[in-house]
Amino acid sequence: MFSAALFATTVLLFGTYSSNGINAQSLEKITIGLNSASFGPLTSNPSVNQVKLLVDYQTKDLSLVHSTINGVMHVYAPNGTQIKTSSYPNGFTITESGIIQFATSFADPNLTSVKTNVTLTDLNKTETLSNTVGSEVSLTP
Repeated sequence: MFSAALFATTVLLFGTYSSNGINAQSLEKITIGLNSASFGPLTSNPSVNQVKLLVDYQTKDLSLVHSTINGVMHVYAPNGTQIKTSSYPNGFTITESGIIQFATSFADPNLTSVKTNVTLTDLNKTETLSNTVGSEVSLTP
């Protein structure tokens, strides 16, 4: 009798844990992943360096397809200090899947590497719609 009660308790606890994991994943409406990242001088102005990320996305919540959303890229110095935040001024239209480009520039010649985090949001940047993708990129002359 004791072992049956222990088994039932274990199943109940495991079931609750699994359910919470599923609920947490369902909050993510779009899944993103890093396609590529680069950090180097602009061809039009070699004294300015640009970090550029291409981010793959897959829309899980199909009600978002053809709607206008936004994305935010946070850029950090190697010591973790945030040095820039950039996003799309008017957002962009999302489809079922594709690639989104994020880019920003710096005139600081001392920056030889940066860390980035990208997240997709609603148009007003108040609701997170995706996971966050991070990268570390070194300057390529």
